[in-house]
Amino acid sequence: MIGSVDKKIKRISEKGITLLEGLVSTAIIGIGFVAVFQMVQYSVRSIDVSGERTKATYIVGTIAEDIYAFKNQEKGTAKFVDLLKDNQWKSDTCGGGITPSYNQSNAYDNKIQKWNARVSTDNIKCVDGQKDKKVLKMHQICHSGCSITKPQAHDKIYVGRMELNMQGGTKKKYLYFQVK
Repeated sequence: MIGSVDKKIKRISEKGITLLEGLVSTAIIGIGFVAVFQMVQYSVRSIDVSGERTKATYIVGTIAEDIYAFKNQEKGTAKFVDLLKDNQWKSDTCGGGITPSYNQSNAYDNKIQKWNARVSTDNIKCVDGQKDKKVLKMHQICHSGCSITKPQAHDKIYVGRMELNMQGGTKKKYLYFQVK
């Protein structure tokens, strides 16, 4: 009789895992799945941020190239760079669906349309408010009579500063470039 009791106890302990062991193993597997999903979510967010920064770099570079290419074009009697120096271009709002018509007879107005379309929500993510802004400032440096005077400067130099803030001002892109 003692042998049969030992056999029954042995059979009971060999039938599988206990309820507690099953719950613990399920919890461990669940924690693993949650960790994997969080890593996937982080990588997707990282790819999104990287893509937006790449777009910002492209847009800022395109604007600088446009200014350099059309620096001597005229609207009336004023040159392109002088118009930008006197009329700072900026875009504070997040507009969408802007399609430039390019039907103006001067490069200045057509480029402004192009830049407004490029910084619209169709191309980059934008949050309305003071922190998301796109600003282009042109500075003229010369010997005397300019916004910035340097006694050692004999020729007029135009320097541009493009600032592009995105995603609530957390992602910023600056580019300084000499035009002339």
